[in-house]
Amino acid sequence: MDALMIVLVVTLLSQAGGRLSGFAERLAERTGRAMPVLAGVMLAQGILAVVAIRIGIMLGPQVTPETRTLLLAVALTLVGIGMMGRLPRPGSPFGSVHLGVFGIATLGAGWILLMESGPVLIAIAAARSPLPWAAWPGAMLGLAGALLPAILLGTREWRRLAWRAIRVFGGAALILSGIIVGLSVKGLI
Repeated sequence: MDALMIVLVVTLLSQAGGRLSGFAERLAERTGRAMPVLAGVMLAQGILAVVAIRIGIMLGPQVTPETRTLLLAVALTLVGIGMMGRLPRPGSPFGSVHLGVFGIATLGAGWILLMESGPVLIAIAAARSPLPWAAWPGAMLGLAGALLPAILLGTREWRRLAWRAIRVFGGAALILSGIIVGLSVKGLI
């Protein structure tokens, strides 16, 4: 269950107001079709989470428990650092829609997710858990919790929220968590 909670909380924090949420809300606003956007993004997350969990299952037995926990600390810190970056720009990140809304949502979300450290965190959480597949529902629920408000609120209302402060606070919390986990493994805390 630790994999489920770690992945759920970190995914929810890191994706709220991030590049993927901005991409999904802009695509839904532009096309007026929220359900295909949500389905495409969730499909991309589901596929990448399955691949990350399989990698975690393969790597888990090959490293010591201390190393797995140190890798978790590094992944938490990297996700927190990534949250400190710029917010997504309000303009459209893509040209005309030739692949359909579902296709654009799936490919765009897959590309954005691959560029972030979320799949790495999922793999590490799966590697250190006795129930590695529990990371999958955590990844899906965390992303759904971050995307639904972005898609349902629309561009104007979504942009009014204090995303900069939310992401800086969330990133600082993840960086601090990573440091605490890393120091506790080494017995320094």
